Amino acid sequence: MEEKIKQIRAKTIEVLKTYFTEDAQVILQEIKELKKNPTVKDNQPLLEELGVYEALTGFIAFASLKEEEQLELFRIFLVKAFRVGIDVRNRFSIKMNLTADVLWPETAEAFLKKILQNEEKIGTEMITIQGEKEPVAPTLSNWLRDYNRRYGMDRHEKIVPHRYLNESGNIQKLNREEKILLLQLLEFYEELKFPSQKQIETALKNAIDQYVAEEGELAQEISTDETGGEAVFSGFKNEIERDLHEIIDEDINSLLKRFPKLSDQPITQKPIRLLFNDQVVNPTVGNWLADYRAYAGAGSHEISERSDYLLRSRNVQNLSDAERNRLGLILRSYDEGFMLPFSVAEQKIAFEKIGNQ
Repeated sequence: MEEKIKQIRAKTIEVLKTYFTEDAQVILQEIKELKKNPTVKDNQPLLEELGVYEALTGFIAFASLKEEEQLELFRIFLVKAFRVGIDVRNRFSIKMNLTADVLWPETAEAFLKKILQNEEKIGTEMITIQGEKEPVAPTLSNWLRDYNRRYGMDRHEKIVPHRYLNESGNIQKLNREEKILLLQLLEFYEELKFPSQKQIETALKNAIDQYVAEEGELAQEISTDETGGEAVFSGFKNEIERDLHEIIDEDINSLLKRFPKLSDQPITQKPIRLLFNDQVVNPTVGNWLADYRAYAGAGSHEISERSDYLLRSRNVQNLSDAERNRLGLILRSYDEGFMLPFSVAEQKIAFEKIGNQ
């Protein structure tokens, strides 16, 4: 039995390096079977050790778990996952890609609630919650309670977690490693939040006020002279038509935000098989980027990581030189902000406008 535990430990360490979902699923099944063994069932230390391996491996196979299992990982093992260096953002982004947009706010809220219930400790000394007198244990739930007391529950700008580390007296009780860990968790916590109704209303009011101010200036210009108004309208119409036929240069992330339809543009011919769920899908911009993120992780990447994907991904093996070049340009734009020519009228990247890059 001891040898079997050692093997599972070694496999867990290996899968934390490779991030192979299939291997993680095998380990989870082995642990599940091992827990049925009477010798293990009656040995609490062994059960706890296996529980850690099960949780860490669970984060690697995160997208394949039931949602109630995912939620429990967030409540019990999120800090450990960050502590050992698991790219939780990457594993969670796979779930996000598999969840319908209309369901995502409710789903994100459920995970936020579990984070707020997490009792794992960061640091060893007691901390004091803003507005309270009695010190409390340095659990993630208490750190977040203090954070929310200071800045409120709404979604905040990226600078706020950094401000907390500078302004909270509790931070002095942490060593450098613990400070970095807490900052990573605060940033992840903020990323899960959605703007509050008040924030949405404020943004909407500001947009309306700006629109009214701009339209007011235009209306005043038109009303001063009917002939002049016709000229303004004609110029305005020509400008719109010109905008529709022009080619704009922007990076892929900005283009996808402004023109969501771009996500459906095919960039190669044959269907591709997504790494994170083995599903066969159309070779569109959105699906290629989802596969790339699953392979290399969320966020931008170094040229070596991009080259590794373009060399080793199974989806890339049978691409023509032209297809591989188009894909490389998309990934370069995603990682480096490389500008791509985009046709507003056709709602697609005009690859033919790109010279030798």
